[in-house]
Amino acid sequence: MRRLLLATLLLVSVQQATAHAGGCFRACLSERITSSDDDVVMRDAMRACRDQCTREETAALKAEGLYDDYATCKPQPLTEDEFRRVRSANPSFTVQINVLVWELSNPLPDKVIRAVEVSTQSMSLSDAAFTTRTVIPPRHTATIVVMDFFDGYPGARFANKLTRIEACPVK
Repeated sequence: MRRLLLATLLLVSVQQATAHAGGCFRACLSERITSSDDDVVMRDAMRACRDQCTREETAALKAEGLYDDYATCKPQPLTEDEFRRVRSANPSFTVQINVLVWELSNPLPDKVIRAVEVSTQSMSLSDAAFTTRTVIPPRHTATIVVMDFFDGYPGARFANKLTRIEACPVK
């Protein structure tokens, strides 16, 4: 009986570790949506998960004593080399039901990522940029979620691109 209990506890801990390996956002979303949910329910779940994960990330940074310094720094655009390092270290974002999702890791050892700008085209094919604020210290990962990100005409979806990242030096 004792071995069965230990095996069960081990299985549960492995499942939890696997769920969190994909990040807070994915783990949260997998618990909240089903294949039969409509777009509105899925978007509401995405918004709730974004908010929940942001609270968790903020709490973790506060526990490390990092949040106040990082949240008040004055960000500047990354250099071209830094931009390429961040971009190449992260797989592409996805856009589904007009929500952009990007699990973003910060590979820069001396910078805190504070803002990410992504651009697309509107229905009239005008450029539109979306900027989201964040706090991603070195060696940390956060999920960028931009609600109401217009996905464009099928032929214009190739216009979606990461256009700018702002960061500030680690104090």
